[in-house]
Amino acid sequence: MKITVRLYGRYKDIAGTDTVHLDIKKGDTLRDLVNAFVKRFPETEKDKNKIMVAKNKIFTGYETLVSEGDDITLTPPVVSGG
Repeated sequence: MKITVRLYGRYKDIAGTDTVHLDIKKGDTLRDLVNAFVKRFPETEKDKNKIMVAKNKIFTGYETLVSEGDDITLTPPVVSGG
């Protein structure tokens, strides 16, 4: 199934757009979706386990299932200064 993913921050810059369509299988999790994103945009590899993911406007864990029609957003990890 094709999932539309909204991108923020530098992910938007890397992709050259604010939305991308990723192909995943029924029963896939947000981790699978993140892996598909990283495969398509290898520059994001270093963030792979830290990408902030929201499903239907709620930040959630990578083991959450993805369903057709879900509103998914990917945001780069937040880094605090020190």
